[in-house]
Amino acid sequence: YRHNRKDMHHQFTYNIPVRSSYNQDDILARIWFFGTGRDNCMHSGGNDCVRRDQIEWFKEESERIPENDGFRSNGIAFMHHALQEHMTLVNNYPVHGNKRDYSGCQALNTGLFSEFKQMGTVQWVSAGGDHSTDFWGTYNGINLAYGRKTGFSSYGPKFMMRGARIFELDVDPNRGNMHIES
Repeated sequence: YRHNRKDMHHQFTYNIPVRSSYNQDDILARIWFFGTGRDNCMHSGGNDCVRRDQIEWFKEESERIPENDGFRSNGIAFMHHALQEHMTLVNNYPVHGNKRDYSGCQALNTGLFSEFKQMGTVQWVSAGGDHSTDFWGTYNGINLAYGRKTGFSSYGPKFMMRGARIFELDVDPNRGNMHIES
């Protein structure tokens, strides 16, 4: 996990192209992964965060996608700690699902959401780190989802049923848009 020949912060920052079953040269969607570490974002306490080198890597990778690529916007990003925009969404706008007890986010807003907006290569951002919360909604044109308790030994209230958010991608190769059932 290197950017400009230097190790990037946090492991697990990469992307996977989703290729057409008809033509392997056609990339219909991209799945982006951002490592967020565990805690203490840049010595400010709280949950750790995506760092500038990861954002620069994302920007450079997005710039490689041609502007006229009909599938350019078909991206889903996954990360452990939610963006601060997840909390803005759930605290101020209607959402589907539930915010239960304390739901956390990255301690600092490092600008990743703004880069998603500017690059136009991500439609969904899914995070998890609070095992009793499972909401999703749209904020500023991007769909934000917060995961759900999946394991047996995770923390969170026992009344919350285990489950998972399933993203089912349906890409129309003639129009280039992506529909996700979440």
